[in-house]
Amino acid sequence: MSILYFLFLTLLPTSGDNIQIEDAWIRPANAGMNSALYFNIVNESGKADTLYKATFEDAGMVMIHETYKDGDMTGMKMVNEIVVKPQTAFELKPGGFHIMLMNLKKDLKKDDKKEFELYFKSGKKIKGTATVKDKF
Repeated sequence: MSILYFLFLTLLPTSGDNIQIEDAWIRPANAGMNSALYFNIVNESGKADTLYKATFEDAGMVMIHETYKDGDMTGMKMVNEIVVKPQTAFELKPGGFHIMLMNLKKDLKKDDKKEFELYFKSGKKIKGTATVKDKF
């Protein structure tokens, strides 16, 4: 009986392996323009994981960006990855890290729902849905 109990426990899903995406939203923009995708990455696991790629069907190019300040100037730079520490959340937000959506193929109108995918070095691939919102 104890062997069956052990097997049962080892087959249960654990929240320790989970990475979740929450509160995903995109800024409205017209076709041909650029926009940004924001969300929270929640890492409930005991190990760090690294976001290294994102895809968005309606963009000509997708990159991970970070906003920075240099004196009075503000700019953006591409980053190769975002490390999400274990048992933490990492927020992609205006003025910080974000997913840059360049050369949009379609208009992004308020309340539209758009799908995206995130790729992690652990091999996880997460599909998400973002709502187009004007959050200023």
